[in-house]
Amino acid sequence: MTVHIQDSPAAAYRRAGERHDLDALMATLADDVVFHSPLSGTADFRGRQQVRELFSVVFDVLSDLRYHTDIGDGRTRALTGTARLGRQEIHEAAMVEVGANGLITEVTMWIRPLPALTAMMAALGPGMARATGRPGLPLLVAAAVKPLAAMTRLGDKTLVPLLTRRR
Repeated sequence: MTVHIQDSPAAAYRRAGERHDLDALMATLADDVVFHSPLSGTADFRGRQQVRELFSVVFDVLSDLRYHTDIGDGRTRALTGTARLGRQEIHEAAMVEVGANGLITEVTMWIRPLPALTAMMAALGPGMARATGRPGLPLLVAAAVKPLAAMTRLGDKTLVPLLTRRR
């Protein structure tokens, strides 16, 4: 099946993401959409309501999202792009599955480098915890993930250069 990239559901998803247009992004998704988080092997967001809650937090913390690659066919697209989380540059890749109804049924996301992934976890975790309505959970999540983000940032700046520079 030949797909014109500019007309694909993935293209509409990309445009909506770049504009932080939550309603337009939601219009690309099937009711039973599943979003596989890059942050956890157990964190899947199922259905439009959970995915809406996720992206409302994502759009609050990310800036300058720009997709530069969109490859695949009419059913499966691979998207790559960059964004900013504060001063941290994020590289993302997403596999987007399109159902027979022309809507996105599944999104699997990957983020690199590790400091960007842990910074994303630290930025999203408390906001997602607030959405649960459980008192104290945002503080617990922040206490758990912020040290991890700090350690990976420090390791990337100090230890990795020592390992990659040769005498």
